[in-house]
Amino acid sequence: MKDLLVLAKRKTSDITFEGKLEQWHHANRVDFDDGAAFPERRSALVYVLWDEKYLYIAFDVRRKNPRAKVTERDGHGLWFDDGIEFLIDAKNDKGTLFMPDDIAYHVNILDAVFDDRGTGGPKQDVSWNGNAIHKMNLKTEKNGEVTGYFCEVAVPWEELGVAPVEGVTVVGIDFCVNGIDDMTGAYHYFDWAGLKLFHYPDGFGELKLVGA
Repeated sequence: MKDLLVLAKRKTSDITFEGKLEQWHHANRVDFDDGAAFPERRSALVYVLWDEKYLYIAFDVRRKNPRAKVTERDGHGLWFDDGIEFLIDAKNDKGTLFMPDDIAYHVNILDAVFDDRGTGGPKQDVSWNGNAIHKMNLKTEKNGEVTGYFCEVAVPWEELGVAPVEGVTVVGIDFCVNGIDDMTGAYHYFDWAGLKLFHYPDGFGELKLVGA
């Protein structure tokens, strides 16, 4: 398994959640794609920042004409919609079970959320509702064509049970882009860690907090 590490810098200015990419230019980022041939390749840049209250994540996704149906929270099949997903192992204990310190969020392009938390058993607690702040913005060309989307998220450290410490705090994490294959209609995702099954923290990468 490849070693994956991203360093999250301390935030130095406000994030307004208005889809302004320039607010993230000083952040470190990771990039990954679905491996398809151009021009249909989907790709993502993911930016990370932090402060004393939140872990901030922004997904800049290239995807022509994304689609979504689910509008309600925790709606069934939301993960089939075009959108983003991230999973966090707060204790970074890299287990093979999804424990209570592990959380997952899906946000589709309609800004609907499906979230769950680990139980230590074979099933996740899908009744759990997190308090992350999120905002989805579509990226549209002058001719009206949608070429992707930009999703900003702020996850409370309190929700993770973590007191953030610069240069010390490390959490396990994976970033994912969801959607449907245009040719087959089947669920098609791609993620940073290259996992076949998502709720296995032993395959996650790591995110470490550093200074500004």
